[in-house]
Amino acid sequence: MMFDPQLRAKSAELQAAVSRLADTLLAHEAASGSRKRARKEADAAKFSLAVEALACNLILLKATGSNAKLAVPRSHAVLWQGNPVLGQHFLSVIDLLSAVGLIAEGRRGYRISAKSKMPSLIEPLERLADHLLLSSPEWRAIRQLDDPVLVILKEGKDEDGNAATIAYRETAQSRKFAKQVRSINGFLREADIEVVGQDDTGPSLGRDGQIIAPYRRSLRRIFNNATWLHGGRLAGGFWMSMERTERSRIRIDGQRVAEIDYGQLFPRLAYVRAGAPQPEDDLYDVFGKGTGRDGCKKLMNALLFSRGPLKNWPEDTRRHFPDGINLRTAVEMLAAKHAPIAHLFGRALGFQLMRIESDMLIEVLTELSAAGVTALPLHDAVLVAKSHVGVAQETMGAAFQRWSRSSCAIVSVKFPQ
Repeated sequence: MMFDPQLRAKSAELQAAVSRLADTLLAHEAASGSRKRARKEADAAKFSLAVEALACNLILLKATGSNAKLAVPRSHAVLWQGNPVLGQHFLSVIDLLSAVGLIAEGRRGYRISAKSKMPSLIEPLERLADHLLLSSPEWRAIRQLDDPVLVILKEGKDEDGNAATIAYRETAQSRKFAKQVRSINGFLREADIEVVGQDDTGPSLGRDGQIIAPYRRSLRRIFNNATWLHGGRLAGGFWMSMERTERSRIRIDGQRVAEIDYGQLFPRLAYVRAGAPQPEDDLYDVFGKGTGRDGCKKLMNALLFSRGPLKNWPEDTRRHFPDGINLRTAVEMLAAKHAPIAHLFGRALGFQLMRIESDMLIEVLTELSAAGVTALPLHDAVLVAKSHVGVAQETMGAAFQRWSRSSCAIVSVKFPQ
């Protein structure tokens, strides 16, 4: 489970327990002589904040009922990025929790590449239950603050698929992005969102190591390749960590949810970029009758993201094509069907199209929240309560029409099973 520095105690009972735990750690520190001077008032407040955040993370980890460990940052590159929870005081709290036998420290972090490092791992021990109520549903007494940095700019990915965060100077544009995300977060914070079954089973861990719990609603917007023109997708919501089939457990306003998404969005945005009319038929149906459609979808998206000709089949693509079709033939058939945009293949246009997609979704979320409709973003889709399917479809269709000057929007409705 990835450490979340934004977790805080919500209930008075948990706040009191965290305060007593901090006193215990300070008493041990004084008795052991590991610190010679008293902390300044500001440093003491940061120490208490680190205790609170670590306690909340450990409670959630225990509530998952899994054998997972908590991944905590120890790297100075991470610790001194401005979050008040992180810093030398954070490392001191970890060391003290270990010294008094409340946690066990596992693997220490190590570097994988120039841009990536494996985090250190800790786990709660039985004695921690003497200080914090670790049984369900104590995790309900935890809340999450909005991320202090709502807009993130990242470098391009390295050979291991990792991308470092870039410090940037605030501009009118970045402040506008942050204002939009802050407004969306404010609406989601007050929304009626639940995951059924968690009172009995507790929260679970998602595929990305993030906790799946309804309090995790704080979104941030991430731009790629060191430019504001690439990416811009939203990240951070608990629903983004869930498997598609698991999203059937989400309830908005007490109702089951529907997924409203744009079909064939990237190639249609490529037609917009080329200034060409939108085709009326299925853009991925190259062979007819749906044969090889999934493969054509994967291949077309790969062509829009690649720089230069493709040398190999994209992962999990070849099996979708009819026997006897090689990569060169498949690309030629796609280019023939989509002659108006074929000149855009291999020009690494994908991240620019992603930026348009993310701008459209920001508009959709803003309009829906203004209408009092809770919508959870999923790249080119939203999850809404069943009763709001119609307004979500209409809003997404109108957004596509504004960006493309075409009414040929494919907006489909799916109900997670």
